[in-house]
Amino acid sequence: MKTTFNLFIILIIITAFISCTTNQDTTSPDKSATSTLSGKIVNEITGDGIENATVRATDGTNEKGATTDADGNYSLKIDLFKDTELTLYTYADGFFNDTSFVYAIKGEKVSVPLIKLKQSSNSGSSQSGTAASIYLFSQSATFVGVRESGSNETAQLIFEILDSSGVPINDKNSTTVNFSFGAAPGGGEYLFPSSVKSNSLGKATCTFNSGTIAGVSEIIATINKDGRIIKSRPILIAIHGGFPDINHFHVASEKLNYPYLGVVGSDINFTSYAGDKYSNPVRPGTSVYFETTSGIIEGSNQTDNLGRATVTLLTQPSPNHPTFGKGFFVVTAKTVDENQTQITTNTLRLLSGFPLITVTPSSFNVKLGSSVSFDYTVMDVNNNPIAAGNKISVAAKGADVELAGVTSVEMPDVLYGMKNFSFTLINVADSAKTRPITITISSSGLNGNNAIQFSGTAE
Repeated sequence: MKTTFNLFIILIIITAFISCTTNQDTTSPDKSATSTLSGKIVNEITGDGIENATVRATDGTNEKGATTDADGNYSLKIDLFKDTELTLYTYADGFFNDTSFVYAIKGEKVSVPLIKLKQSSNSGSSQSGTAASIYLFSQSATFVGVRESGSNETAQLIFEILDSSGVPINDKNSTTVNFSFGAAPGGGEYLFPSSVKSNSLGKATCTFNSGTIAGVSEIIATINKDGRIIKSRPILIAIHGGFPDINHFHVASEKLNYPYLGVVGSDINFTSYAGDKYSNPVRPGTSVYFETTSGIIEGSNQTDNLGRATVTLLTQPSPNHPTFGKGFFVVTAKTVDENQTQITTNTLRLLSGFPLITVTPSSFNVKLGSSVSFDYTVMDVNNNPIAAGNKISVAAKGADVELAGVTSVEMPDVLYGMKNFSFTLINVADSAKTRPITITISSSGLNGNNAIQFSGTAE
């Protein structure tokens, strides 16, 4: 009897437990609930909403997608069996794809953080407005050579057209771009094409072709948008000259005559001037070689933008040219023309020395009412003229006489001549009387200072 009672009690307890368990959870763990995701997709740079972007959300099993409206907003519903992390894949034409993550509560609304897409520079199908600005995207060269120079004669210019948000315009908003010169040397240079429609990347390309004159060309790209002109900034391309031409190749120094006879190591700069067959400076960096018959000279240098190449010569004391004689020397410049033929040019220069003075006659007697003429020379030991800037003067000391002729000279820069001079002594007394007269001829300047005196009488 006791055993039967115990079994009855156990049966009641089991029945109660089952009943409680059944009433505890009426929702099946295998049943899904719908969560709503909402958010916005924008351009990373401008912050503008991106229209028609695609959002795809997945938990690895279920997947749902949506597209954005004109403001970049979207909303999608996805069934979830539990709270979970969702992966969001975002796509938009003209932008790089994006992957992000959001934690979703089963059956709840989820606000997704702002998604920012980076614009793809190599896509032309992105949303864009109409043309608002144009700028240089790339330039193949900043300088070219003149026509037939052996250098590159063309340069490609690529311009990019942007809308007001800085987005390259697409095919839908393609526009005509015109190319023109703001300034040019006028040697036949041209742009091809002169106008072109922008492509799907918002770009327009033209090619600059050089002419026969060196200088700087200024290229401008323009767009006519409903009567309003949109311009690029001026783009500069330098046109360099071609190969040296024998008819445009010279060498020179600042002076012809230098007061350096007998001096070792004085500096004299020599510059070659090289032009091409069109009279343009040769292209920068053209090598020129130098040599001299006296002194030590730098062996070579390269031309600058004006076709100049300068070297320094150090003097030796006593030049002696086989043709031109003592004191003279020659500097030669050499380079190569377009036919790879060596061309040369040279220049003659003089080193002059201390001034020596002679006069004829060296004695005299000038009578009342008459005059005496004198010839005098001022030159160096090699019978060459002294250098520029030296001053020669003649003075007479005594009563009632005057000088006429060449009595004051400032030497010009010469290789020859300017050595022989003359003057006249005139007796201007009212009556005959004998008196001594002294004449002084002097030279002063960079060649040195010297003077002679000689005397005579006036009656």
